Amino acid sequence: MRLRRLDAWAAVVALLVSLVGCEPPAPERGQAVSEVEAARAEGRIWPEDAVLAVGDEPISAADLEEWVDTFALVEPSHSRPDHLRKALTNRVLHTRVARQIDPRGYARTQQLAERALEDLRSGRGVSAEGPQVQDVSGCWNDKDQDIGMDRWGRAREWNEGEWHLLETLGGWSVVRVLDKPEDDAWLPNSSVQLQHVTFYYLEPATMKREIEDALTRMPIRVLDEEWRDVLPVWYRHLLVEAPDPAAQTP
Repeated sequence: MRLRRLDAWAAVVALLVSLVGCEPPAPERGQAVSEVEAARAEGRIWPEDAVLAVGDEPISAADLEEWVDTFALVEPSHSRPDHLRKALTNRVLHTRVARQIDPRGYARTQQLAERALEDLRSGRGVSAEGPQVQDVSGCWNDKDQDIGMDRWGRAREWNEGEWHLLETLGGWSVVRVLDKPEDDAWLPNSSVQLQHVTFYYLEPATMKREIEDALTRMPIRVLDEEWRDVLPVWYRHLLVEAPDPAAQTP
C-alpha cells in the first residue's frame, strides 16, 4: 500500500513539474494588442518628442502637424485645433493601432513596398506574383476609387512622375502622381490622377472594424499636457495616466 501511495505522489509531482515547464499558448492576434503591449508601455521611456501614445506606439507633434494642411484644405472653415484632432483620429491614431495588430505583417509589407519602390524607380516594374499597379483618378472621398485622404494629400507635395513610399491604413503604398492641379488651384474636391501598388497586412474589407475593436483594448496616454485637448471626448475613456518621467530609469 505504501508503495502505491509513493507511486501516486510521484505521478502528481511529475505532472506539476511538466506544467511548470510548459509555456503558455501564444496569444491570438487580437489579444496581443491589449495586455501585452499595454504592460510593456507602463514602464517604458517614451521618445522626447512624443506628445501622445496609443498602446506601445508614440505619437509626436510632427506626426500630427504633417497632416494639418490637408485637413485644413478639406475643411477650411474649421479651426486649427479641429484640424489637429482630425489628423489624429482620421490618420495617425488608426495607423498606429493597425501596426500593433500585426507587427510582423507591418514589417513584411514595408519590405515588399520598399522593394517595389526600387523596382519601379529602376523601370523594372513590380513582380507578377504580388499586387499590381492600379490607375486611379478622382477626389479623396470618391468611393469607387482607391485614393483616400492620405494619397490625395501627399499628391499636393510630390512632383508628377516620381514614385514615393507611403504608409497607408493597414498597409504600404508606392504612389506616383500623373496629374494634379497647380499649387494655387487646389480645392476641397480637386481631382488627381495617380498610380499606386499597395501591400496590405490587414484585410481592407474588414480592417476598419478590426482597428476600432483593437483600439477599445489599447490605453491612450497624454505625454504632453498641451496636447490633451487634441484627443476627442469619445476616446477619453481609454486614457490612462502616463508614468512620471522623473520616476523612470534608463
